[in-house]
Amino acid sequence: MRQRTGPRQAFDKRLLRLGRPVRGFLAATAGLGVAAAALIVVQALLVGRVIAAAFDGAGTSDVAGPLAGLLAVTGLRAAAAWATEVTAHRSADATAGALRAALLQRVVAGRGAGSDPGAVAAAAGRGIEALHPYFARYLPQVALAAIVPVGVVAVLAVLDPWSAVIVTATLPLIPLFAALTGTATRARMRRRWQAFTDLSSAFVEAVRSLPTLKVFGRSADAVRRFGRLAEAHRAETMATLRIAFLSALALELAATISIAVVAVAVGLRVLGAGLDLQAAVTVLILAPEAYVPLRRLAAEFHAAAEGVEAAGRILDLLDAPAPATPHGTAAPPRRPRLALADVTVSYPGREAPVLDRVSLDVAAGAYVAVAAPSGAGKSTLLGVLMGLVPVAAGRAEAGGIPIADLDPDGWLAQIAWLPQTPHLFAGTIADNVRFGAPDAGDDRVAAALRDAGAGFALRLPEGPGTVLGERGAGLSAGQRSRVALARALIRDAPVLLLDEPTAHLDPVTEIQVLDTLDSLAGERTIVVATHREAAARRAQRVLRLPAPEAGALR
Repeated sequence: MRQRTGPRQAFDKRLLRLGRPVRGFLAATAGLGVAAAALIVVQALLVGRVIAAAFDGAGTSDVAGPLAGLLAVTGLRAAAAWATEVTAHRSADATAGALRAALLQRVVAGRGAGSDPGAVAAAAGRGIEALHPYFARYLPQVALAAIVPVGVVAVLAVLDPWSAVIVTATLPLIPLFAALTGTATRARMRRRWQAFTDLSSAFVEAVRSLPTLKVFGRSADAVRRFGRLAEAHRAETMATLRIAFLSALALELAATISIAVVAVAVGLRVLGAGLDLQAAVTVLILAPEAYVPLRRLAAEFHAAAEGVEAAGRILDLLDAPAPATPHGTAAPPRRPRLALADVTVSYPGREAPVLDRVSLDVAAGAYVAVAAPSGAGKSTLLGVLMGLVPVAAGRAEAGGIPIADLDPDGWLAQIAWLPQTPHLFAGTIADNVRFGAPDAGDDRVAAALRDAGAGFALRLPEGPGTVLGERGAGLSAGQRSRVALARALIRDAPVLLLDEPTAHLDPVTEIQVLDTLDSLAGERTIVVATHREAAARRAQRVLRLPAPEAGALR
């Protein structure tokens, strides 16, 4: 769904909520802008004095002082520019990090459930990167554009009131032209960003549904749709660049004509002896400086327009209301009895319920298997036990307390879970196992790997210190499953929920894993979702779910 947004302001005040990175940057930028304005005036006065003295026949010794001062001022201007760049880049990095952390926290906390994944990905990636030119170049130029012209006009009013009048009358042409082109730029940038978001969403959707597209022979349609979106993004990008180039031409023309009017007026008054040479030279040097910040501001606006739009989109995502999810406060029991009574769960888009009046009673320390073919709702049942899937009817309890009333963090802390498709992070095998118990030592990690049938990791050249890629790159599907099982086993949790723990294992390794589960029965409450009879037969009790109806969506 497309999100309609109004015009973005040059600076979104919601960024101030990020605290020190933004507020400190704005304060430093304002201070450096005042310093830059003062240095520009001093430099122009010194240059005018040196040139006037040279025309009057002064010797080198007579202008040595002004020349030394001019050199010092030039160095100070360079230092001020360097300080502005450093402050801006550091602030941009700090702000980008704060926004990325806030987005990650939102997604991890489940508050991004109602957001388009493509929009979130675009904001967290390209959107945050676009903030760098916005902070590094655009916002510092805003401070200079607000301070420097005022200081220059004030000095011109003292040196040559007529020049001050001309500059004051022509200066508004720059922001006027910039506003006219800026309106078109903002509208075009919103369209470009929407095209990029659509492209990102299509890519995420295509990756997620790639197996289904291949099975049904619809991958070519996805490629064509992706191509149309890519072409739309290219067209919007080129249209934005055309506006930027045309606006730069218009602003340069307005500034050049304005400076020429000042130069002609000054020249006529010098010839008529109405203005001395030193004041005339100083005015001619200062007058362009009044227009430069505004011209650069307009140019930087086009460079940072994406950052302006991206900042607004990111803050819109952060400010979006979280989906209403019940959060209980009851403390979960340490060794609970799990009970489902006539539980019914339905998903949007599926006519038949995923679980229909399912009942299950698991005593503390019991070992129960939930056996059913794929698509029958085994993973959904485990989700109900974890409190992650709401029930439409019936009761789901832990220790006699409705799971919906339990403190979610406290309840999940008592569960070790192995999903059907576990995720391994980039890092060592040992680090992935320790994700379940960060304080576990090497001996405990090795024991968990052996119990999970992942003894292969101990025989590798680097052992559990072997580095894996993202999603466990470097291991087979079965090896990834065993490492993830070790991560669940090492976790000191009284409830162990396993979704297809032996799906990718050979018969020998499967027996080893099932022997481990047998040894844990009595110590932990174990619920295993499986479609393999060998795993179901090992359990103390088996709940068999009916096969899904033909044509039902999974």
